[in-house]
Amino acid sequence: MKILFYSTNSNHYESGRMEFKMIPSCREQWNSLKEKYPECDFVIVMQKPGMFLYDESGVMSDRVKYIFIDEQNSDAEKIAQVIINEKPDTAIAVSYWKEPFDWMSIKDAMIAEKLRDAGIKTVCHDADTCRICFDKNETRQFLINNNFNVAKGVYVHHELFYAERGRNCINENVYREYIFSEIKKLKFPVVIKETSGLSSYGMDVVTTFNQARHVLLSKKNNGDRVVEEFLDGISFGIEVYGTDGKYLVSPPLVNSVNQFGLTSPKQNVKLGPVENEKFGVSELRKEVARLAGLLKFSGIAQIDLVYSDGAWWFIEINSRISGMTQTMAFSMGLSLYELILFSAGVIGWNGVDDAGGSCNGRLAGHKGFKNVMNLKFPLLDEKALERLSGEDFVGYVNQIENLTAKQLREKGYSEVIFGGNETLSETMKQLDILNEAYADKMEKVFYENAYRLSQII
Repeated sequence: MKILFYSTNSNHYESGRMEFKMIPSCREQWNSLKEKYPECDFVIVMQKPGMFLYDESGVMSDRVKYIFIDEQNSDAEKIAQVIINEKPDTAIAVSYWKEPFDWMSIKDAMIAEKLRDAGIKTVCHDADTCRICFDKNETRQFLINNNFNVAKGVYVHHELFYAERGRNCINENVYREYIFSEIKKLKFPVVIKETSGLSSYGMDVVTTFNQARHVLLSKKNNGDRVVEEFLDGISFGIEVYGTDGKYLVSPPLVNSVNQFGLTSPKQNVKLGPVENEKFGVSELRKEVARLAGLLKFSGIAQIDLVYSDGAWWFIEINSRISGMTQTMAFSMGLSLYELILFSAGVIGWNGVDDAGGSCNGRLAGHKGFKNVMNLKFPLLDEKALERLSGEDFVGYVNQIENLTAKQLREKGYSEVIFGGNETLSETMKQLDILNEAYADKMEKVFYENAYRLSQII
């Protein structure tokens, strides 16, 4: 069987600007996958940097075939033709994220349409699904229309908000006054976010109407916005794996938040899985499975949630691999690539409902999710990375470094995924081991956040 993975990038690739290091490396993981599935031939078609698929060092596995797409041949039709020429049995999109816009899954979906037209089995979300997930206002409206809990909010159409510009005949902007009157009806604090932004980047949390008004009238307001009531609760993430109406919904992971109450990709601690029924996890998983069916997910998707006042509230949907995917793969005892294959229906499905009754299939022989933690460190030197990855309870160490950044907080971070335990207490003991062994490396706030999360669940 010939299985092709493909991945695109909408940004200019600048060699030497970003450095990604994964331990074990992509090369090692591809070699392991080939050893486990010798009957499969693996092909990767990608635009650099190819997050999760390719080592920035350029040292590639000789057991898979790489095809690199340059910027001159990067439109969807040309990439689709490259894939068609390979004649795969299955093509799988491996969409990821890149600031400023979380829209690469849309391009992957356009390629998928052409592959399906050519008769190739393709696992990728539909373009309409990806568009709904990309635009935060469209996400809101979809969730509202389908009876999911969403925070009360107001959509701000940027062009109408400044409609008087270039139109001297307009004496007063009625639309803007309407927007302000609607915002006054909201319960403060509120979150102001771009409809097309990536994750929590560019969001503002304000506590008064005058602050909200100031943000919307400032130069920072250069596009459509959504103003939502801030939900005072616990932040979670959950993922969906599957295609063709057959889905496995993971238990959620609990997330730490920053000083503004938002999840930050660079500072976030993740812990779980959370299966405590005080949160109504079984019902949540059924609701997420319903969402997956409505959006016709095909592959991997992730949902951000807040548990507040005894209810689950839906915040954001990501039609791609997320920052929790590799953590959940480790929890399931899989490599990232195996989880991708499982989500594509290539391996593992036995057609039996999971314990939560939230799906109609699961990984054959799967005995449950192990307790894991995803913890951030500051940038580490080579020696520290190797030492950390050598701890027997550490599954993955990933480091992202921006070599051109001038501000310390923009330079990058290291991510450590560890655990794989039957109990939370075992994972917390391992956290203490890391805290003691790397006392000069671990930032106190991450250690404290991890312990705070353990008390929640």
